[in-house]
Amino acid sequence: MSEHLTAWQRGFGRQLWLGAVAFVLLIGGFLLALRSVQLDREMHERYQHALALAQLSFEIQHLVADLRAGHANAHDPEHVLPPTDLRRAIDSRLAAMAELPLTPHERSRMNELQHGLRAESVDALASDERYVELDRALHALVVAVRERTEDAAREAARFNDAAQVALAAIAVLIVALGAAFAASASRTLAASRKLMGQLDQLAHEDALTGVMNRRGLDERLPVEMARAQRLAYPLTVAMLDFDHFKRFNDRRGHGAGDALLRGAAQAWLRQLRPTDLLARYGGEEFTLVLPACGADDAVALIERLRPLMPEHQTFSAGVATWNRSDPPEELLRAADIALLQAKRGGRNRTVVAGCEPQMPLPLRVA
Repeated sequence: MSEHLTAWQRGFGRQLWLGAVAFVLLIGGFLLALRSVQLDREMHERYQHALALAQLSFEIQHLVADLRAGHANAHDPEHVLPPTDLRRAIDSRLAAMAELPLTPHERSRMNELQHGLRAESVDALASDERYVELDRALHALVVAVRERTEDAAREAARFNDAAQVALAAIAVLIVALGAAFAASASRTLAASRKLMGQLDQLAHEDALTGVMNRRGLDERLPVEMARAQRLAYPLTVAMLDFDHFKRFNDRRGHGAGDALLRGAAQAWLRQLRPTDLLARYGGEEFTLVLPACGADDAVALIERLRPLMPEHQTFSAGVATWNRSDPPEELLRAADIALLQAKRGGRNRTVVAGCEPQMPLPLRVA
């Protein structure tokens, strides 16, 4: 039993370890997938910001171009836009630029550009030299943001590729762990069944004699009665009690008494059919449950058991056949009353419930 218990504990510990590893791998895979989704979302937002910055830069360039055109065509009022409106439009684009997420260096360049556009006069903005500088500054700002976005996108792509490889490896490991877990669970289940079988055997087996104990008898007798009722065959119970067992114990010692009980029980078992049950009812008293067996056959069997008693000891027996209506305790009580009659009639004899006691057999002295 200790071997099966150790195997069960070892298998259960292995399953816990495999489950913990699989859980860690699942958490790792989930975090990788979550981070990959976050990076994709961040890249999408950065591309949107880069596009917005490029659009605003393009609009500022056109507004400055309109400002220059208005300055050049000041003599033609129909084609001249008010400089104040153009400056307000430029300022609104600059304010929108300021709302975009930029690095400190990019924001510094943005602030310089914003300050220059707001501080310079229309004449200064209209000059070719200043227009070229403005165009170059806007282009440099857009390129810087775009390159930073593309670098981050490449890093995200590398992370996603590594994450896909890692997730594939995790999936393979989880499948392997699942197979190992299933194999371990199968072994643990087998060990558990063996352990439960041994525990059940210990719970229903008498430790001294190796036959069924009282608890096992209480569980099996109703089952045998139901089977006898269903298959319509007789069921007989016999109570066997050693004669003068206390006297034997006092003379020979309890060790010899235990050996007597054990030897008799094992010798009797070898004479029984596979369907017969032998249980230690308590002390030196045993119970026979004999399916498909009438009272006469039970008496004949008991007489075959008498010569098998060790140390030339004797026993008395009471036999009762089930009437298909009494509960188990009444059937046992009827056999016990017959046993009491056998004891009172001189021992070393068999009495059938409802019949006259048999003539006593010669007592064999220990």
